[in-house]
Amino acid sequence: MKLPRRLDENEGLILTPLIDMVFLTLIFFMVNAILSLYPAIKVDLPEAYTSRAVVEKEIVVTIDRSGGIFIGAAPVPGERFSAELKNEMIRLDSRRLILQADQNLPYKKLVEVMDLARLAGIESVALVTTQKSLPQ
Repeated sequence: MKLPRRLDENEGLILTPLIDMVFLTLIFFMVNAILSLYPAIKVDLPEAYTSRAVVEKEIVVTIDRSGGIFIGAAPVPGERFSAELKNEMIRLDSRRLILQADQNLPYKKLVEVMDLARLAGIESVALVTTQKSLPQ
């Protein structure tokens, strides 16, 4: 006995997983854009006329108002700073340090961090500022 073949009505491209992936990708990029505009570490940078943009492949160290030290976005205890900085230097293959320090930070703390960085093998230190408009 020969049975007739039933035509499958679901033949064709299933779009539901594709639409799900598009929405997930859209949400990922929206959240990523918001986080890059509003960083987690709050620092009031001093102003300067000759400010320039930071290059991505450089070591960025941030010191907040209370003296907390961050390499990238990760908090680092003061006693582990040199070791973590050496690991970051190896990872990025760079000996240039970009230092973001709060403008209200005591000068002594800034000098201490710069000194520890030099002892870890950093060859040059650049301070980050915000762009200041020229007087007219």
